[in-house]
Amino acid sequence: MNRRDFIKLSLQVLIASSLSSAARAVSVSPKNTQTGVDVIIIGAGISGISAAVMLKSKGYRVLILEARNRIGGRIWTDNTLNVPLDLGASWIHGVTNNPIKQLADKFNLKTVPTDYDARQIYQANGTLLTEEDVTDLTDRYDGVYGRIIAIQKKRRSGNLPDISWQAALEQELVNEKFTPAELTELYYSLNTELEHEYAADLSQLSLLNSDVEENAFEGGDHLFLKGYGQIIEQLVQSATLSSDILINQIVKSVDYSKTTSIKVTTNQAVFQARAVLVTLPLGVLKANTVKFSPPLPITKQNSIKKLGFGVLNKTYLRFPEYFWEDQDAESQLVNSISTIKGHFAEWLNLYFYTKQPILLGFNAAKHGKEIEGMSDKAIIAEWMQTLRAIYGNDIPEPDSYLITRWNKDPYALGSYSYVGVGASAKDYQELAKSVNNQLFFAGEATSFDHPATVHGAFLSGEREAKKIIAAIPVTGK
Repeated sequence: MNRRDFIKLSLQVLIASSLSSAARAVSVSPKNTQTGVDVIIIGAGISGISAAVMLKSKGYRVLILEARNRIGGRIWTDNTLNVPLDLGASWIHGVTNNPIKQLADKFNLKTVPTDYDARQIYQANGTLLTEEDVTDLTDRYDGVYGRIIAIQKKRRSGNLPDISWQAALEQELVNEKFTPAELTELYYSLNTELEHEYAADLSQLSLLNSDVEENAFEGGDHLFLKGYGQIIEQLVQSATLSSDILINQIVKSVDYSKTTSIKVTTNQAVFQARAVLVTLPLGVLKANTVKFSPPLPITKQNSIKKLGFGVLNKTYLRFPEYFWEDQDAESQLVNSISTIKGHFAEWLNLYFYTKQPILLGFNAAKHGKEIEGMSDKAIIAEWMQTLRAIYGNDIPEPDSYLITRWNKDPYALGSYSYVGVGASAKDYQELAKSVNNQLFFAGEATSFDHPATVHGAFLSGEREAKKIIAAIPVTGK
């Protein structure tokens, strides 16, 4: 691919990626002030949509204000490459009794399981690890992990202060005699097993309290063959919500100083309602770009500061041909043990699911943020170097691509929440608390049982809808 073609392709992808295949709302030009609404919902992500579905079914007049030119939030299915590709959420995590899987079944949406053991692992030089090598790598990781958990239990029982996973790891490594190669493999495992899971660097992650999802659903993880955005589309359609959503409405302030109504000011208009449900991502709350009057309770502000908001970025490369067939035809995941922790260590073989020559690479935590400062060309070049080490120098250049930069997205400022050093699950509970039975909060960062998941966000929307129904009667009733 020459430089001119690359620039042309970059512009095409940039323009196309600003649009979404997820359901779109009609942008209505509002009057300067709109009243007569029972509940305003800030944000048209899965939590806001789920709350609106329940509230509308009970007769409440709802209005959803969305800053983007699309709905879905961190659920974003893109069709630019002529195949549905999820730029945000990908998996239903734990399909047994999971409300998202139940919705998928209700709407007849096809999902397929991911087998995380169906993977190949390569050294940075392209050497494939044997089954014995993988067993040794796994045993080494499991051993270190177990000893770190022992440090965790000791600190908990002794009521000692919180430390990071990195600090605990360094304590453990003092007692080990790993070779440089074994240490590189260990950091690869920690990156793909923990940092990808939490979207946070080990140095940021609480040792005492990061494992908060004690009630995780079982049953394995599933992908949507035609994209997660189908859930948003079906929910909006089933509840006829399209006319209740205004897009391109960037909320600037929320004034809940009066007991009779709340005033929400956007870049376009002023809206009033008896209650407001805030579903802003934690990253936006941290940035304090929306002003609350009066300020939010200090306990809620403190929890917003203490909880972390990590990043997991995706890079999709589409190739003119399926060149990895001979080596990895049946592999669902392909991993590379980079000499630099976290650099394109794991990618999903989408050919296995879609029969399209597409690879999806993940970059999380520290490196996930670092690549946001790189050009598209530099990101692709780095990954291609890894691919050529494995598959040979004669593999083709990608003919198209998609790259996410969630940390720079002004309406997300990250991917999902994690428990930082000094924080705890109680901070999720604090974020979920309503204020004056007027101001309510939903989203994955308010889910005590299922943080950092789509189902956690969905359930939080239903939780808050029930609280609103209990607190505020339907008009005229």
